[in-house]
Amino acid sequence: MVFCAWHFAVYALLLVGVYGLFHTLVNQRLTEAFFSLDDLLQYQAALAAEDYGAIPLRGEGNASFLIFDEEGRTVYASNRSIGEKVFFQDLDMLDDYHAGKLLDVFREETAAGETRYTVYLSAYAGSKAPQRLASCVLDGDYRILSGDLFAGREALTPREFDLLCGISKTNSLAEKYTYQTDDGQGRTLVFFSTQMGERAYDRAIHRANVPWLAGVPCILLITAGCILVFARRMEGRIRPLGRAMEAYSRGEEGEPADLPAEFTETVASFRRLLDQLESARREKEGAFQEKQALIAHISHDLRTPLTVIQGYTEALAQGRVPPEQVPQVRQAVLSKARLAADLVGDLFLFTQMEHPDYPLQGEVGDLAGFLREALAEKYPELTQAGFSLEVDLPEEPVPLWFDRRLLRRLMENLLNNALQHNPPGTTLLVALAREEAALRLTVADDGTGIPPALARSLFQPFITGNRARTTGKGTGLGLSIVQRIAAMHGGEIRVVLPPHAPWHTEFAVSFPLPGEGEGAP
Repeated sequence: MVFCAWHFAVYALLLVGVYGLFHTLVNQRLTEAFFSLDDLLQYQAALAAEDYGAIPLRGEGNASFLIFDEEGRTVYASNRSIGEKVFFQDLDMLDDYHAGKLLDVFREETAAGETRYTVYLSAYAGSKAPQRLASCVLDGDYRILSGDLFAGREALTPREFDLLCGISKTNSLAEKYTYQTDDGQGRTLVFFSTQMGERAYDRAIHRANVPWLAGVPCILLITAGCILVFARRMEGRIRPLGRAMEAYSRGEEGEPADLPAEFTETVASFRRLLDQLESARREKEGAFQEKQALIAHISHDLRTPLTVIQGYTEALAQGRVPPEQVPQVRQAVLSKARLAADLVGDLFLFTQMEHPDYPLQGEVGDLAGFLREALAEKYPELTQAGFSLEVDLPEEPVPLWFDRRLLRRLMENLLNNALQHNPPGTTLLVALAREEAALRLTVADDGTGIPPALARSLFQPFITGNRARTTGKGTGLGLSIVQRIAAMHGGEIRVVLPPHAPWHTEFAVSFPLPGEGEGAP
């Protein structure tokens, strides 16, 4: 989110700023502790302006410097001791800046007990081994006995020798640098730097890192502060989200004016979730109501035949039925018993097929041939009831995957529906045709037809042509079972409105044709 990204960016900038500040302090202390001539020359503008206070070197650490004018007077000394030990006439003993030369003095005793000093002038070039340029041997009184170093001179003064020994004994480097001030006066800068021992080096590093002891708590405090600010601001931004969810759960529309933009999609997702839950609740409530209606319908439809059976049976048992009416009563009992058995059988099949794991026993077969067999079995019953039959089936095989048992029940229910709700003399049509990627099975008749209002709910359980449900025709589950069988085969059934002439009722069942390599649905 933009809010989080902004806060994290500010937090990162604060950390970078704090780190940069303490890193600068540490570097400054390291520079002061290990100050070199290169560091000093970064302040050439201050040297030229003779603004020595702008140079961060106060005689502490491993470096010091002093400045002579053209007449040899000391203009500035970074500390008092260096100004007292180094004089203008001693500058000949020093090398110029970047000359890369170092003087080393070594003391030894001869076999005769005399003291000898060997002075070496060496050149250093990067990481390579030093190159010895010149040397000389001095006696105990600093007279030059041999060598090409200090050519033309017979001896060194004690001050010159002390300067050489001071540099050598302290492992120091001394260099001179000549420049001019802003007003054109000549200046000579003498810079001394001493290589530290291990303990001095450790002390300098420890002193330079002291600022980090304060830097770590500062970083922790900044982190804690950022967390606290972020938590409070996030709580303030989440609060409108909670109000929006509570308002929508109460059925209120609209969004709070202070709702952050990044939570808009969250609120929309929450609303979609509530809508889905509400839809699921309505579906569950509808299923419960359907179950209650199903129980009520079962009770009603079973009570009628059972009441008739009970009444006739009691009359027969008590001898209240005249002998000439006994066959008629027995026939009525048998008819009602069959109706109750059909209702129980249809209800059992209907509830079984509603289960998602209901097993299909299908195989690929010739649908046209199967329909011919089913109509041949049904034909005697149709003719006995006074019905005519027209058949329009392809001569060539029509391959389709289907469950023969269920598809036979589909045809039985559709034909029985026509027999039960149409008078004798009605003509039935059974046709099969290919339509693009589907097969269309048509079952139609020219009987009494279906009222449009009833057609919209015809496939609901316990819907029959007789709303009073007193004629005893059908169980009210036949077309619901047909619809379920069609769906289990990947198809559907519908009432064609208006039906194609000359038919008054037309059912169309479509079965999708499998693509190449496909099997059961």
